[in-house]
Formats: sequence, structure tokens, C-alpha cells
Amino acid sequence: EVPPRAFAELLQAAQLAGNASLREVARGLGGFPQVPAQAIAAALVECVRKEDAIGARILEDVARAKAAPMQYVVFEPLLKVMAKADANHASKLFKEMLHEGCFASEGFAGALMARAGEAGNLIFVEEVADYLRGRSMMTLATFKTLMKAYATNNQIEKACDLYDDIVASGIEPDQVMYGCLVKFAVRCGRSDLSQRLLAKTQGGDAQNYVCLIRGAAKNNDADKAVELLRAAERSHGKTLDIAVYNCAVDACVTAGRIDRAAELLKEIAQRGVANRITYNTLIKGHCASGDVATARHVLRSMSEAGLAPDSASYNCLLGAAAEHSSCDDVWQILQEMDRVGVAVDGYTVSIMMKVAKRARNPRDASRALAVLDQATGVSVCDDEVLFNTVLDACITRKDIARLEKVTRQLAISKLSPTVHSYGLLFKAFGMLKQLGRCRDLWTEMTERRAMLPSCITLSCMLDALSCAGCVEEAVSLLAAWKERVPANTVMYSTLIKGFANVGDADRAADMCRDLRADGLQMNLVAYTALIDAHVRAGKLRQARQLFQQMQDESCEPNLITYSTLVKGYCLEGDLDEALRLFSSMMRRGVAADTVIFNTLLDGCVKHSRFDLADNILEEMPRCGVKPSNFTLSITVKLWGKRQRLDKAIEAVRAQRGVGSHCLDSQVGAIKSWPGCADPDVAVYNALITGLARCGDSRRAADIATEACEAAILRRAVSTKTLSSDCLRSLFAALRQDGLERDLGAPLEQKLRLARMLLPGGPEPRDAAPAPLRLGSEQPRLEP
Repeated sequence: EVPPRAFAELLQAAQLAGNASLREVARGLGGFPQVPAQAIAAALVECVRKEDAIGARILEDVARAKAAPMQYVVFEPLLKVMAKADANHASKLFKEMLHEGCFASEGFAGALMARAGEAGNLIFVEEVADYLRGRSMMTLATFKTLMKAYATNNQIEKACDLYDDIVASGIEPDQVMYGCLVKFAVRCGRSDLSQRLLAKTQGGDAQNYVCLIRGAAKNNDADKAVELLRAAERSHGKTLDIAVYNCAVDACVTAGRIDRAAELLKEIAQRGVANRITYNTLIKGHCASGDVATARHVLRSMSEAGLAPDSASYNCLLGAAAEHSSCDDVWQILQEMDRVGVAVDGYTVSIMMKVAKRARNPRDASRALAVLDQATGVSVCDDEVLFNTVLDACITRKDIARLEKVTRQLAISKLSPTVHSYGLLFKAFGMLKQLGRCRDLWTEMTERRAMLPSCITLSCMLDALSCAGCVEEAVSLLAAWKERVPANTVMYSTLIKGFANVGDADRAADMCRDLRADGLQMNLVAYTALIDAHVRAGKLRQARQLFQQMQDESCEPNLITYSTLVKGYCLEGDLDEALRLFSSMMRRGVAADTVIFNTLLDGCVKHSRFDLADNILEEMPRCGVKPSNFTLSITVKLWGKRQRLDKAIEAVRAQRGVGSHCLDSQVGAIKSWPGCADPDVAVYNALITGLARCGDSRRAADIATEACEAAILRRAVSTKTLSSDCLRSLFAALRQDGLERDLGAPLEQKLRLARMLLPGGPEPRDAAPAPLRLGSEQPRLEP
């Protein structure tokens, strides 16, 4: 005869070895007439510990075959396992256990309810609770367990309904249960119940008031929030926690009653209990309403009260200034943060990236992006949202250097990109001309991580391929994926633009046909891209037909559409048709911008239609269009072709509205001219070269000197120096006019100080390795 202990050790060893071994042992026990229930129970206890439902079912079969009828010692661990793993089977077992005459104690029933509640098996939870109710066995502990099960599974209404059941059972809830009930009543809007509970407990714990005040905030009832605060003060007196006051201030802010919130803050401050959260809450309220000035006043009051503002205080101000105020306010807040020693954190960086993305002035955008360099304690790859915000801002501003830095950080980080992040990465590496990285990331996303791209992510990959000239590869990619990721008009527009960039109007037209074959409609972007493809290919007749076709399909052209077609006519030299189209655009109420005016102006200059050019220059201010650096460059070229360099200089001065000071005060200060960026090197080169060729070497030297001074004073962010051809022409004219000693020598010294290469000579000995450059790079214009 085998002793019971041997069976227990065998089953436990098999259970520990795994279910395959357990099955093998279970089959081996077929030769024994009986297996002790205690031995099976001991193995089932191990199943409870390991949450092993499969092993428990194997042992259940052994018990039914070798230890029938089932005993309580087997039912208990078996039910504990099944309460979490299989609610239906647990219910059958529970009924069977009761039928066999076994008794479920309050503790055992409570354990089953707790385990079933954790797994979301509420039907079984309620079945066990009904068993206890039927025997008048519900206690405070089992009601708590039932309430927790409801709360865990977001059945807050049922948790609230338990209160009447508890009272009917003659049970008095403790403070913990009252606190939970108050919180649940507030969450589901049961204000009647919350008031009953508050009256019953005579206020109770301060946390109860916090919950009730939050309920008032949820209903935007500031008066009720203040009333509850007063009740809390009466109940708790001077010992009332500051959290209750802060909650009341927040409720007033949430309800839009900033005045009441300010009154509360003043009252709390007078009592000497206001803390940083109190002030930050009111700052948040003023910022939400766009009142940055008052928010900053509250910040100063906070400092005067001896509370140092933290990053949350300043980030709230920064966010509001970025949204409702000017960039000047943003810079002032940043400077104040630096002055008081509050470090830039991830939230600060995120706000500044949004500023950089939305900034109209390139200088503001650059200054906002520079915060990224100052945030030495912030790793952008530690937070996906921050990473995406930084990446998006750098892409929008075409900040190649920072894009490279961020993508290098990603390579050594543990960040796993989401589908959205992959889309931004395709944009980034496409901009960085790293198409190989785009392909690698696509493989990583779709194959190694088996992620399904979104429509936006697929569009970004198509755009990266198209911009790199691999348009046919993009077409193949779309064909391979469009059954799983439905194609849309944006994707086809991307392909059309890609073929436009490589000058293939026929393939662009093929994409239009494919778009329609997929049941999609051409939209404004798609039509504009298709028109651009035909314009680039010199197919103006077809472009005009498409222009008419889009209008026939009730797709109204926009400024970009008009600009594209106007550019085509200008390139062909058909200035009259370009102007007719421009006039039609204006009659339709489409506002012109600098680009279309520059296109017309450049076309007029190239084809020597000087009369039309004059008219266009006169029309710009009437249309409210501000000139750009390129406008100025074309104007200089216009007067150069007329052999009137004096007029070119006058044009620059007229735009500035200044008299006859040195040109540096006009051209060198163009960066403050509305609509203009840094001084344009094309303007300097054109003016200096033109004046030299026209024999006015003295004025040319003056302009070159002033250009050097602008560089020395760092008035320009550079991408290109004064050209060597320009300087050679100037010094040749100075030698011819006998002014090499009087003007040439001082100019050479200026060139050295500006760290520019001397005409036809080696780099100055005292110059830095990299020359300082002037202006933004533009096509070189010869007057």
C-alpha cells in the first residue's frame, strides 16, 4: 500500500516539472484504485500559487476519477484558481460544492470574490455575494471586497448602490468606506448621496471634502465649491489641510470664476498657509484665459510671499505667452527663468518647439530652437511625445544640424518609435538625404516589429522616396501596401509631385488616372501638383486645360495654383497672359503674396518688359504685399539692365524711407525691413559689380566697405561671402581710376577684419579659418 505522503510528493513534483509531466503522472495513476484527496489538494495549492489553471484542471480530473466524491479540501484551492481563470467553471464548481454539503465560510467566500474581482469576473463575484446575503453572512469586510470589485471594473454606480444595502444590513461603514463612497458618488454625479454621506459623517476626513469640491468643479459650480470649503473649515478649524483650499481654488478656476479664485488666494495667503500649488493654480487660470500680464503679477506675488516659482509656474506662463502673446514676452519669461535659476525641463522644450514651429519671424524660430541646445539636462528621447515635438519643429524649420543631432540621439536611446514617430522619422531622414535610413526604418517597422503603417506614415515614406527622385520605387511601395493601407488622394498627390520634380508629366498624368481608378477624387493639392508637372515639362496648353478642368469639377484654384501657372507663362515669355491670369485671380478674391509678385517681376526683367515691371512694383504696396530680399535683388537687377545703378540704390533707399546716408544704413539694415531676412549677398554683389563696371568705383568701394562693417558687427547670419568676381571688378576699377592707394588699401584692411578673402590673393594671415559670410544664398544676379 502506497502511503498518502508519497502520492502528495509525486503530484507536487510533477506539478513543479510542468503540465506535460503532470499529465504523464495522471495517466500513471490509472492503475491505483484511489488517490488521497489531501495529496491532490496539496498539489492544487501549488497551482494557486502559480496561477496554473491547466494544471488545476488536470488535478481536478484526477480527483474526480480517484477521490470521488470531491471533498472541500479539493474544492477550496480549485475554486480559487478558477475564480480568476474561468468564471463559468468556477460557478459550476461552487454550485457542486454546495450540493455536496460543503460550507463556504465568510473568509473563503471573500477570497473568491477578491480573486474574481481582480479578473473582472463580476458575475461570479455577485453569485458568491448572493450566497452570503442568503445566509445573512455579509460583513463590513465582504462589503468592502464587493465594493472594490465594482470599483476595479468601473462599475461605480453599483458601488454607490451598496450603501443602502450596507445600511439595511445593520452595518456601519468605517471612515475608509465612507471616504470611498464619497469619491464614488462624486465620480458618477450622485450629489444626493454625497450630501447624505457628508451629513452622516459630519464632514469626516478632509479627503471627503476634496472629493466633494472636485465634484462641484466637475459641474462648474464655484459657489458650491466655496460653500463646501466653508463647511470643511467649520468641521476642521485651523487644522484643515491646505489641499482642501487648493482644491477650492482649482474648482473656481475650472468654473471660470478667476475672481473668486483670486479672493480665495488672498484669504489663504493672509492666513499664511498658501503654498506653491495655490499660486500655480491661479497662474494656470489666468494663463488659460490668455491674461499673461495678470499671471505674471501673481508670479511676482508668489516670490514676494517667499515662495520660489518652479518650472511648472514658468512653463504655464510660457505656454500662455506662446499662445496668446508675442515672442517678446516669451523671451522675457525665459530670461527670468535663467536669472532665478529655474532649469529648462522637457515641458519647456516642448513649448519652445511649438513656438519655433509657429513663428513667423525666422529669428524667433531660431531663438526658440536654440533652447534645445540649452536644455542639457533633458534627453528628448526619454519621452516619445517630446521626441515627436522636437522632430516636428526641426522638420518644419528645416533645421538640418539639429535634426542630425536628434536622430543620432535616437540611435543610442531605448526609445521604440510608434507608427506616428516613424512617419516623422521618414520626413527627417528624407530631409537629411539619408534614404537608406528611411528604407531601414521601414523594414524595421513593417517586418521586424510587424507594425501596420497608418495612412500618414505611408504618405511620409512615399514623400521621402519621391523627394529623393525614387518615384517609381514609391509607386511600387504604394501598390504593395494599398490593400492593407487604403490609398488616398494625399498619397497620389505625393507621387504626382514626385514626377513633377523629375520633369515627367506623362507619369504624373498616369498617377491621376490611377487615382480615379481607385475611386478617389482629385482635390486642390493633386490638381496643383499635376499642373506644376506640366508647367515644368513646358506643356502649358495641357496645364491650362487642367486648370479649367479643376474648376469644372468645382475645385477652386488657390494662390499656389495660380502662381504655378503664372510662373509657366513667365518662363515662356508670355507676360501678357501671365498678367491676365493674375488679374483674374485678383478678381476672384484670391489675395496675392510676395512669391507671385516676384515671379511676375522676375519674368518682366528677364524678358526686358521694364514698363510692366514698374507697374508691378507700384501694385505691390496697393495689394498690401511686403517686399522680400528677392524682390530687392530683382529690383537691383532691373535697374542694372537699364544701366541705372543710381536708381538701384535709390530704390533701396526709397524702400527704407531714408535719405542719402551711407548704404550700410539702408542695405545693411535690411534685416529690419518688414518681410526681409538678413542682408542679401546678391544685392551687395550686384550693386558693387554694377557700379564698378559703370565707372563709379568710389561709390562701389563705399558699399563694399559698408558690407564689411556689417559683417564685422555681426549684423548678418552668413551663408556666402562677397564673390571674388565682385571684388576683382571693384579693385580693377579702383586701379583704373587711380584710387587704389586712397580707397583700395583701407578696403583691404576692412576685408581682413571681416575675415574675407582678398581679391586674387591668399587668405589674410590674421583671418579665422572660416570666412564670415553675408546674407542668405540666392541665385547670382548680374546687373
